[in-house]
Amino acid sequence: MEVCLWNRAPGRLRARRIAVLLLGMSAATVIAGCDAPPPAVPPAPRVTAALPLTAPLQDEIVVTGQTAAVATVDLVARVPGFLREVGFADGADVPKGQVLFRIEDEAYAAQVALAQASLDQQEAALKSAEAEFTRQDALRKQYVATQTSYDTALAARDTGRSAVAAAQANLKTAQINLSYTRIEAPFAGRMGRRLVDPGNLVGAGTPTKLATLSRIDALYATVTLNERDLRHLQTIVRDRGLTREALRRVPVRAGLSDEPDLPHPGRLDFVDAGLDAATGTLQARAILDNPGTRLAPGLFVRLRIPLGPPAPALWVPASAIGRDQGGPTLLVVDEAGTVALRRVALGPPRGSLQVIAAGLGPSDRVVTEGLQHALPGRAVTVSPGTIAAPAALARAE
Repeated sequence: MEVCLWNRAPGRLRARRIAVLLLGMSAATVIAGCDAPPPAVPPAPRVTAALPLTAPLQDEIVVTGQTAAVATVDLVARVPGFLREVGFADGADVPKGQVLFRIEDEAYAAQVALAQASLDQQEAALKSAEAEFTRQDALRKQYVATQTSYDTALAARDTGRSAVAAAQANLKTAQINLSYTRIEAPFAGRMGRRLVDPGNLVGAGTPTKLATLSRIDALYATVTLNERDLRHLQTIVRDRGLTREALRRVPVRAGLSDEPDLPHPGRLDFVDAGLDAATGTLQARAILDNPGTRLAPGLFVRLRIPLGPPAPALWVPASAIGRDQGGPTLLVVDEAGTVALRRVALGPPRGSLQVIAAGLGPSDRVVTEGLQHALPGRAVTVSPGTIAAPAALARAE
């Protein structure tokens, strides 16, 4: 039917149709020969990956404690009298034996003299009694003196000896009371402020506190260990076969809140025998060196107690660690450049680094930069990197 209609069309119309048909075929040929190229595949994103740092880890616990002087004494007036002299400036460092306070001593010196005179008198009486006893004893042996005379001489001699002993005790007491009028520093240390000014009556009725002396060339740092840390400490002690005396020589380091490097060395000094049932904690104490008295009693310090010798550990930047509902994670890259998610267990941090306790091997390449481009299962272009140990880790070793 179409052929018949085509053949019946006028010649000019037929030619026009042929031209349109040829033009359509040419356009189709051009379109078929100029297909658009496929879209370009974007390059794999670039990330930086590095092997974990292998460095020693010192197993330790860090607890908070408070400093105290290793020795403190309250200086008191033990005998009554008027305070005559103060021999120090408030807050001064004083050597051992320095006279700090003087109480009027005339009356006590007179008591010493009186006791000395009484002793001399009793010693003279004893000498006479001993001579008489010697004479009576010789006469008794010659059957010249009676037994009564001998017994009287013996009693007089023994009474004289007792009187001399009593006089010696009185003299000693008087001398002690006289010594109490001079209050000396029992050890080298730092004085607090004086509590009584010269001219005041002290020691009347009860001892009067005059000042406090503290030894601060070394300081105690008292801390409390919770049950978990205590169990850890007990495990280390058992595994290493440490005695209680050896434990007291374990080195420690301490620092104030604004001292991140814990610059003050010391040693463990005391560990209590058992836990406090009320708090579930154990009290321990360290002695800190304090040259130049840079630390003062009453400060709060962080105390680091090492537990066992250093052991190798794997360290990664703390910034490379992610977290989800399953816990901490790392992104690692295999040899083919494919990213994988790795779940890990964390150890203690040190500065900008974090110890990986489990889930990571020393040959695993950890993504440290470009984490936003590293998606699990995605191919990436890896730039090799390194993990450097910060100064804090070097000091910890």
